[in-house]
Amino acid sequence: MRAITAFTSVGVFIFVLILLQEVNSHSMWDETILVNSPTTLEFADAIFNEWAFATIVLGTLLAMAMIGASYLVRDERLINLVWDIRGEVTDNLENIGTFKKITQVSEQKEEE
Repeated sequence: MRAITAFTSVGVFIFVLILLQEVNSHSMWDETILVNSPTTLEFADAIFNEWAFATIVLGTLLAMAMIGASYLVRDERLINLVWDIRGEVTDNLENIGTFKKITQVSEQKEEE
């Protein structure tokens, strides 16, 4: 099994090296093309002036995705909800099912 893992790792490493060589040898890296490329200032001007609406829409979609991801990650298992209410998790997991009984008894004692 370790031989397969080692062989796969070496194969992926060689593949990445070949891929990097092919990307670097592409004609898009010629210096003549780089002279006509936009500067960072021109790029920022285009994003915030010419593409302002698209930037706002993209930002809104990304914000919605982050809010949705945080909602999906929430952990609402009973043990965590009890921990939020009480401040600590009891060692006796059987008491979690009887949490309502414990709180009712403690409320009756407080009333007396």
